[in-house]
Amino acid sequence: MNNAAPSSPIDTPAATAAASPERPAEAGGQPSHDTASRQLDGNRIRSILAATCPGWQADIVEATGSTNLDLLARLRQDTSCAPMVRAAMRQTGGRGQRGRAWQSVPGDSLTFSLAYVMPGGPAELAGLSLATGVAVVEGLSDLPLSTPHALGLKWPNDVLLRGGKLAGILIETIPAGPGRIGVVIGIGVNLRRAADVAARIDNATSAGGSVTSSAAVPATPPAALESVLADPDMSSVLIALVQRLAAMLNRFAEHRFGVFRDDWEAMHAYGGAPIRIIENGRDLWRGVALGVDSQGCLRVATRDGERTVASGDVSVRLLDASATPGTEGGH
Repeated sequence: MNNAAPSSPIDTPAATAAASPERPAEAGGQPSHDTASRQLDGNRIRSILAATCPGWQADIVEATGSTNLDLLARLRQDTSCAPMVRAAMRQTGGRGQRGRAWQSVPGDSLTFSLAYVMPGGPAELAGLSLATGVAVVEGLSDLPLSTPHALGLKWPNDVLLRGGKLAGILIETIPAGPGRIGVVIGIGVNLRRAADVAARIDNATSAGGSVTSSAAVPATPPAALESVLADPDMSSVLIALVQRLAAMLNRFAEHRFGVFRDDWEAMHAYGGAPIRIIENGRDLWRGVALGVDSQGCLRVATRDGERTVASGDVSVRLLDASATPGTEGGH
């Protein structure tokens, strides 16, 4: 399975920002973003990453259209450029999977992208989104969470917290010369106000926006990091994640998905649970979620025997939406 999409307008909001305070809340209930924990401290981020992630560059900006598109453009200009993380406090064109708008507010969400050139071609990227999920869970677990065991992974590229969607991953690629491929990974993490994220999704859906949902296929509800980490500091979260992601990319480039498979299965939130495999709002089939194969394809036990799901374009849902298996298991 290869979840990496060819380069096309994509994006999972990537954000890192200059540490200039935004205006305080005005009438209408908008949150204030003037506290240090709600800002990205560019100097601190660059200093720590320079020491812990040698060879990486950190680009922190106040606003941009899309950090994914920014880094794709950078790779088109220079495929020999150093690995880079680009974050922005605000993205005007950030998107998630299948072109959906990422519902975020500066200070409440952390969104950023990474660019990395690795050997091989598209076939060698099978399972990269799953390895990325492992690194995100590990990075978040490096923070002083009250219940790190509440984190889990949902195939192929969602990070869950107590069954709710905490973070999303979107990967795009671009040719980088013979035997090389450029990878841009976009990540968005909900830090605060999960209820507001849900409301924005509902509003976008009712207005005919790009976030789609239906009664038959309810979306995974959002979760926020603040439920297990008091007042999440954006800079600290970004640093923890980039450190793990940089190490993952180096390891993936050498060993591919196989070395991450056991860790992913240990974090699998739906392991052993009855699930639905859905495409375009309709059930394709049902079964019990097993693990993943060596290529990152989801293994499912059905009445007709074991089957695999290779396409990230389908959706996976629990058959019993009230159940949240695996969200309290260790990893």
